[in-house]
Amino acid sequence: MTQQAKTTSIKDPMELMRSLGANPSPKNYEMFYAYIQGSNRKLTIAFAPYVEGREAWTEAKGDALYERHVSENKLSNILDVTTEEVRNELNSVMQVLTQAGEDAATYEKTLVGVGGSLQQASDSRSVRDIVEHLVKATATMQDRSHNLEKKLAETNQQVEMLQTNLERVKIEANTDALTGLCNRKRLDDVLIQETELAREDGTTLAFVLCDIDHFKRFNDTWGHQTGDQIIRFVSSTLRTKVSERHTSARYGGEEFAIIMPATNMTSATEVAEKIRNTIERKKLVRKSTGEDLGRVTISLGVSIFRETDQIEDLIERADKALYQSKQNGRNRVTAEDVMVAGKAA
Repeated sequence: MTQQAKTTSIKDPMELMRSLGANPSPKNYEMFYAYIQGSNRKLTIAFAPYVEGREAWTEAKGDALYERHVSENKLSNILDVTTEEVRNELNSVMQVLTQAGEDAATYEKTLVGVGGSLQQASDSRSVRDIVEHLVKATATMQDRSHNLEKKLAETNQQVEMLQTNLERVKIEANTDALTGLCNRKRLDDVLIQETELAREDGTTLAFVLCDIDHFKRFNDTWGHQTGDQIIRFVSSTLRTKVSERHTSARYGGEEFAIIMPATNMTSATEVAEKIRNTIERKKLVRKSTGEDLGRVTISLGVSIFRETDQIEDLIERADKALYQSKQNGRNRVTAEDVMVAGKAA
């Protein structure tokens, strides 16, 4: 049996992850399990180049697959379920309202009948019987009105709960599970919004790409869990060093991105340099053993939006600047094609 045949025949998620060299993370397990189940056709097609040996697996590619074919699919499924729950609630309320309308019509007829009977009543006993009938009808109507109010209150509570769940799901769908930063999908959405705004208003917009230096070496030396620890550390630094107006995201694998509206090149590179410097100066130890992990550094590339840019142009220039940082020794910030800060690792 060829290696390709062996890989395509694997039915255990962990074994398939090992075969492709994927990080055995919960997110990857979920994705590989979904692939093996075969229920997500788009995911199956997207996995083909890797299981057939035509393309090498990387965590960045895995992250992109997850966001595109698993995360969005989960959101779609949850929306379908929520829609069905809302539909059921509305149907239930409509039934109650229909019944309430019928009860009101019956009560109205009772009142009309009582009015006519009172006019014809000739003795106190007849009047007493009519009043008793009216009291019973009124009590029945009150009970049913109370049930209607209770049902409407329950429905309102249920709808509020569904709304809360939808908000939570929306946040989860736009958030990277490991870091808590925006994921690639959310980054793309924000880029569309901010580039359109910058083009319309003529404001500046900076974009930063950063990459953890020698990350594969950390993974190979210390393992994936320590690699995740380093990724979380870098993401937390990004979160604390950018302003509320900025959007920080995990771009994929060990890469991150920052969108900086109303920010010129000087300000953007200053923020990037603060991030680089903070990470370089931090001493990291392995949580499980307390061992010194050595110095963690990052390389960054900065680009500025131009009126004629497509989003791909903005990203490409930042990526080229990042590549220049790597070529010039890593652990530095490069603004498009000019090295502006940092020092060799």
